[in-house]
Amino acid sequence: MVSSATINERVISLAHLRNIETPGTELTLSINPDIWEIKKHLTESDVASNQTRLMLPKDHVVAHILDHLTDEERMMIEDVNNNNQGLRINVYDSYDKSLHQLSFKKWHSSGCYVLINNWNTQFVKRLSLKAGDLIGLFWNTYASRLHFRVLSPANPNP
Repeated sequence: MVSSATINERVISLAHLRNIETPGTELTLSINPDIWEIKKHLTESDVASNQTRLMLPKDHVVAHILDHLTDEERMMIEDVNNNNQGLRINVYDSYDKSLHQLSFKKWHSSGCYVLINNWNTQFVKRLSLKAGDLIGLFWNTYASRLHFRVLSPANPNP
């Protein structure tokens, strides 16, 4: 245990610094454990076998995904041509660490963004998703992929 300040040739002990009252700067580290930037309660149409798509709110996509994409990728998503296939993206299920490919595109009729092509088989059926399930999504800029997770299942009691 250091009981007094030690000042020797430019070395100051931490014990000495603890006793100095300075109006300095305080550094605060904040870790936000909630990484899920987009949260959505699934609707009946999101999980219906005849719909085969996950609809995402426009404002969330614009705020949390589009800025991380290149101009070319955004053009593929926003393309208004009738044959718009969208942008093929990887979707990582962070629960079971599986990777899936879906198409991401904008539906101009509603202004919403959707994930299509394999949504039903790779997510709804595989995970037994139901209307009311809360899911979370975020775009991982380093891996260039969308992360997915079921945050809480639908309330089993109606």
